Amino acid sequence: MDPILGALERAADTGLLPKGSPVLLAVSGGADSMALLYGSLEVETTAGWRLSVGHVHHGLRGREADRDLAFVSEHARRAGLPFFSRRTDAAATALAGRLSPEAAARLVRYESLREMAREAGAARIAVAHQKEDVAETFLLARKRRGGILALGGPRERRADGVVRPLLSVRRREILAFLQERGLGYRRDASNGDLRFDRNRVRRELAGRPEPSAAIEALAAEASARAAERERLESEYAERVRPHLASGPGVTIADAAFLASCTRELARLALAEAAAPFAAPGRPALTGAEREQILDRLASGCDFRFEAGRRIRFERRGGLLRVAPRQAPMRADGRRV
Repeated sequence: MDPILGALERAADTGLLPKGSPVLLAVSGGADSMALLYGSLEVETTAGWRLSVGHVHHGLRGREADRDLAFVSEHARRAGLPFFSRRTDAAATALAGRLSPEAAARLVRYESLREMAREAGAARIAVAHQKEDVAETFLLARKRRGGILALGGPRERRADGVVRPLLSVRRREILAFLQERGLGYRRDASNGDLRFDRNRVRRELAGRPEPSAAIEALAAEASARAAERERLESEYAERVRPHLASGPGVTIADAAFLASCTRELARLALAEAAAPFAAPGRPALTGAEREQILDRLASGCDFRFEAGRRIRFERRGGLLRVAPRQAPMRADGRRV
């Protein structure tokens, strides 16, 4: 069986994309998403999905992005599928939130997809990440010395309804699928821009003596870490989360208990405790800050630590209090 059709049928059988459910397909116009679109159309009859198409215009590539939008809209029309789109300004989001262009584009993309899914009445948003994306994400995380959460790679299923049914499919299989059916796709010129970390990693992988073998090895390692991540998160939910309590503007945790946990479980607790106070698109604290807080917890002493992103961690006795740090006052009485 064709790898794409096989992956989509497994998604229906396992409930990743439940049979009979409404599904929003995230289609950029690139090869991966076009294979997702037309593969889903071929499986739709047996799966009973109610498909619609969503496209996000990031406002970054001028007329090329306009052509992408028109291209996807026309394919949705030909397929007889409801079409939804959003125009965003990722550059303005990056500037306002002090985000990288990649982080800003990711933020507005998923916000827009969730909006369109609500409009379409879809409980699932299918995106077209594939095996090369898994390998690249793992390699990026390793270069950045990421923890188990990052090293596990893209999640097949996210809490917000985003699913990735094609993670087992190779890029060459996607291109073969499109060629066999005479389907075109759009090429994003920014994929060659080496200012972006992912593009540099992609170039590095392509330059290896046996790039295909390297991709398979990296994807297998990411899969092993993903299984480890799942076990860790299950243990966290059962053993650690009950020791955290959230209220308006504050999270309280049992400091002594966190200090007794493994480092990885305590990292998860700090991330969850601070997450409500993080700026959109940015982690609540850096890896270095997180490790400093863990060291202070392990000491057993009271402390106050203010993360650079205006979040205060304060231990008093047996409790760790996490809350947003109030900005200083200006002369006119307003906060900076």
